[in-house]
Amino acid sequence: MRKFFLNLMTIICVMIICISGFKIYTTLRGYKKADNIYSQLRETKDNSHSSTDTTKNLSSINSDYKFWINVEGTNIDYPVVQGKDNDFYLNHDFNKNYLPAGSIFLDYRNDFKADLNTVIYGHHMRNSTMFGQMEKFKKEDFFEKNKKITLATEDNLYEYEIFAIGVYDADFGYNTVNFANEDNFNNFLNKILSKAMYSRNIVSSDDKIITLSTCSYEYDNARTAIFAVKK
Repeated sequence: MRKFFLNLMTIICVMIICISGFKIYTTLRGYKKADNIYSQLRETKDNSHSSTDTTKNLSSINSDYKFWINVEGTNIDYPVVQGKDNDFYLNHDFNKNYLPAGSIFLDYRNDFKADLNTVIYGHHMRNSTMFGQMEKFKKEDFFEKNKKITLATEDNLYEYEIFAIGVYDADFGYNTVNFANEDNFNNFLNKILSKAMYSRNIVSSDDKIITLSTCSYEYDNARTAIFAVKK
């Protein structure tokens, strides 16, 4: 009987090792696939002669393409898409194929050029891709030295200066995009600043901002958000 249990435990251990190994393999394969896809898209952008050409070339691949985002001091250098909801691009790549890493995407509610708060989402990948390097801004020295975010559209290059970073509950409202009036927006700014980890006093209710959002691991349903004001 003892030998039977020893053999059974051995089989169980081998099965656990095999399952764990397969999960690691599929995760690494997913990372590699995502890296290849976005490397090709960066090459397409770099080979384009202008922002207009970039938009034309990338839109021919995916009509959901909106603009290109770059965050100073990080590897955040991606095309941004906008779907009909905030679910599809959580696990679909730029080519609209299933991929756990998903895409960097604009909140489906946003009108980028009109809204006071433009919200952009991305996964916090364990290999520090997508929005994984937002984590760097949780170090005060890095926050102080790296301030610039750019959004390159078909006809313009928009520059933003980071004014806050914080960890928020998913239902905190940091990703609100519509505001009834200026006072409402001002209250929103005060609310996010009151819970910010670090901040700069450079934003007012007269400004337009962008919010970068990703998962965080301090507690259940935590989100790291970076806020930047349009220059």
